[in-house]
Formats: sequence, structure tokens, C-alpha cells
Amino acid sequence: STLNPETRRSGGMHYTSIENIHKVIDPLFLDDLKAEFAQICEIRVGKTRNEKIEKFRNKIAKLIFLDPACGSGNFLTETYISLRRLENEALKTVIQAETNMDGQTMLGGGGKFNPIKVGIDQFYGIEINDFAVTVAKTALWIAESQMMHETEDIMHTNIEFLPLKSYANIVEGNSLRIDWESVVPKNKLSYIMGNPPFVGARLMSVNQKDDVFAIFDGVKNNGNLDYVSCWYKKSADLMRGTLIRTALVSTNSITQGEQVAIL
Repeated sequence: STLNPETRRSGGMHYTSIENIHKVIDPLFLDDLKAEFAQICEIRVGKTRNEKIEKFRNKIAKLIFLDPACGSGNFLTETYISLRRLENEALKTVIQAETNMDGQTMLGGGGKFNPIKVGIDQFYGIEINDFAVTVAKTALWIAESQMMHETEDIMHTNIEFLPLKSYANIVEGNSLRIDWESVVPKNKLSYIMGNPPFVGARLMSVNQKDDVFAIFDGVKNNGNLDYVSCWYKKSADLMRGTLIRTALVSTNSITQGEQVAIL
């Protein structure tokens, strides 16, 4: 809603609801992480459980995400919040186990302890609209502040937020003309996700058509491809030879009709 309708229409930008974001990120990685954490919580030996929780927190703090058409940052923000909520649940589990008989938590000691491992620097985005870039960065900082307050409530301690020490990795530019590895090296990257622009083959601007021709150079009938197909091609190229997994929202145009064979 921060972008005017004409800008959104011409760029093929579509808002993704929280519910639909989870239809993408849950099966991509979140369901597995939640199942892994639930399994850890069932361990009866406290010391072993806490060690596993710490390893789990280190694991989710190393996951790196890229949204190569991030818009106002909804996918990145919701993913960050989901990971931080998991981390907060992990902290809660440890604290409940380490609280002594007087109800005093033994974790953290003084007010200087920072229990947060998951950070917004794990999230990378590429966006062509300069205003949307600013909105995405701001959204991540707001989410960071909100989740920090939730952690403070769990830890019963204050955590310094200002001045801002974190960096939102949102790059302004045409995602189809940028080498994605210049944004984040593929050997660091865990997941590609997002809702790339949908613009039909007959509705593209001259520049968008040029993008398609550049991505699918030499491919027969490439002029009949939907704009969104470019993100599939670039994702597939980047994933090759890696463990990266990808999930993108798309129109059904790329799974039926003449586009299937071309793509």
C-alpha cells in the first residue's frame, strides 16, 4: 500500500498476505525446523536438551535467505519474525529448566547478556523500486525491535537496540540484470524465496521484454514467456551444484499452455 497502484501494476508487483507467505516458507524450511525443535524438547535429560537447543539456535542463526524481488520486504520480515519466535521458544525452554526454586532465572546473569543469535543480517533482498527498498529496510528494523521486546519479556532484562548496529541487506537494482552472487555468495545461501513480478508476455514494457530476451538468450519462442519465468531461470542457475532450495509464488501460466515447453 506504500506504492501507488500504477507503479505496482506496471512492475507486476503483487502484495503477499502473511497466510500466503507461510504457504511458501512453511514447507520450504519452517515446518522441518519446528519439528526438529519439538523433538529436542522431548529429551528428558536437561543438560543434553540444553546442549541440543544451543546447537539448534546456532543452526538457525547460520541460515541465509534471499528474496530476489523483495518489494517492501514482506517475505524477509515474516521469515525473520518466524525464526526469532522459534529462538524465543528455545530460550523459554532453557530458562524454565534453569530457573531455581526461588523463581530466579540463572541464565544470563547481568543485564549485559544478549541472548539473540538470529539477526536481520541473515536476510538479503533485491528490489528495483527505490522507495520499496527503504520500506523493506525499515520493516526489518521495526521487526527486529518488536522481537527484541519479546525476548526482553522472556529474559526479564533490557537489551540495547539503539543505536542501530544491524544492517539490512536490501540492494536496489534490476534483479534480472544483477549477478545475485554479488549480493550474497551462493556457498553462503540457504534459501531463495519470494513473489516475483507477474507480467504476461503480451503486457510487458520494452525494458521487461529485453530482460526476458537477455535471460533466455537463444531460446526458441522466448518472446512467449511470462516475466516471472526469468526468476525461475536465475534461481535454477544459482542453485546448480549447491544445497540451496527455492520456493517462488507464480501465476499458473508457467505450468500450462505453450510456456511449459519453452521454460
